[in-house]
Amino acid sequence: MVAIRLPAAPKEAHLGVMATAPVKMEWKTEPGSRAVLNIEIPEDDVNRALDRAYTTLVQRVMVPGFRRGKAPRAVLERHVGAEALKEQAFKDLLPERYAQAVAQAGVTPVSQPSFEVKEVPEGKGLRMTATVEIYPQVTLPDYRSLRVPRDDRPVTDHDIDQVVEDLRARQGHLASAGAEPARRGDFVLVRVDRAPEGMERLQPGKEALVEVGGGLLSSELETALEGARAGEDRTAPADGTEGAIAVHVVDVRRKELPPLDDAFARTVSNQSTLAALRDSLRQRLMTERAETEDREYRDRVMEALLAQAAIDLPESLVQREIDHMVEDLAKRLQPRGLSLDTYLRSQDRDEARLRADLRSAAERRVRAHLLLNEVAEREGIILSEEEISAAVKNLADESREDMQKTQAWLAQGERLTGLREFLRRQKALAALVAFASERSAGDVAPDAGPQAEAPGGSAS
Repeated sequence: MVAIRLPAAPKEAHLGVMATAPVKMEWKTEPGSRAVLNIEIPEDDVNRALDRAYTTLVQRVMVPGFRRGKAPRAVLERHVGAEALKEQAFKDLLPERYAQAVAQAGVTPVSQPSFEVKEVPEGKGLRMTATVEIYPQVTLPDYRSLRVPRDDRPVTDHDIDQVVEDLRARQGHLASAGAEPARRGDFVLVRVDRAPEGMERLQPGKEALVEVGGGLLSSELETALEGARAGEDRTAPADGTEGAIAVHVVDVRRKELPPLDDAFARTVSNQSTLAALRDSLRQRLMTERAETEDREYRDRVMEALLAQAAIDLPESLVQREIDHMVEDLAKRLQPRGLSLDTYLRSQDRDEARLRADLRSAAERRVRAHLLLNEVAEREGIILSEEEISAAVKNLADESREDMQKTQAWLAQGERLTGLREFLRRQKALAALVAFASERSAGDVAPDAGPQAEAPGGSAS
């Protein structure tokens, strides 16, 4: 095996190949979207490569008794070894022939190739086998005929009532229930007389406020306090430990809620009446629910299409996506003052376990990206300069940076290309949603896909 690193070519990239006669080769695909190219290299090409290798090495290597660049080829070969000369020759020859073969086969590499070179009888040249992962074939179903029912849930008066009651609960305050017995939802102020060691919230001689049914303390104690009155003593078994808990009830306190009136509306909002508050809450819930339903519907459309699409994933694309997910996690931990290693130790995991846990999601992301790329190709989806400018502005607004800094950041590496691909996939997803929606399926014109506006939210 000869290890020579070549840059992986992205989809639609073209390897620079000199205009030469077609190489003599055969190629096939294997599972995992691997291409195996069997390439024959004539003896004349091998000899020319060896001549170039000699010219290169004789300028680099000092041979005793000769000035630099003056050692005859036979002397140089004895000094550095025949294999060193071949290795130098192959570094130029193999990538050149590999690039020609890839272009001739019409495949797009997504990983580094591996080479296996076999010498053939004198005068026959070389046989090279190049194995490389390639951009996979994406077999799409009839996505324009796909129908996914929507699950719209209208905002009801009950939904508004729940939000109002939540606001009301936040404005409530605890007041003594007097001689009334404690019921679920009440708070009981107790003095701890006895408790097993290790119960941090129940220290003998100290007071504690216990919500009956709140689930913060042991269920046995909360059950024992239900029905208790001020001045009573209660005992309960200690959950999971020996001994018992003994408490004295100091007071029973009940949450008093403010009346539902216009004054309440003015306290919790900028609305002047309770009716106006309910209307504003309805509008907010309708907007939030519509966004949630749209996001969930897009996910269901993608899942329905992925279930029918055949994609043989290259391992390198999956590993690359896992790399991105690990890097993204590390960036999200930084504002919290955590490193990835610290976070993993707190979770009793290592990076290998993290990568294994992320694999399923990474595979799903890669499949979705490949599928949307293919839909974009089929639909002829393109981006306008206005759409790109709007996306850059949104990115600047979200990051609270000015446009010039954001544009400079995007100009680095492949960031702008990545943004374009993201926006294009979003338009493809919008077209899929339009096709799949039962409500709008009949209204979608045959050429509506390329003009579909990209929806908000995260990309698939």
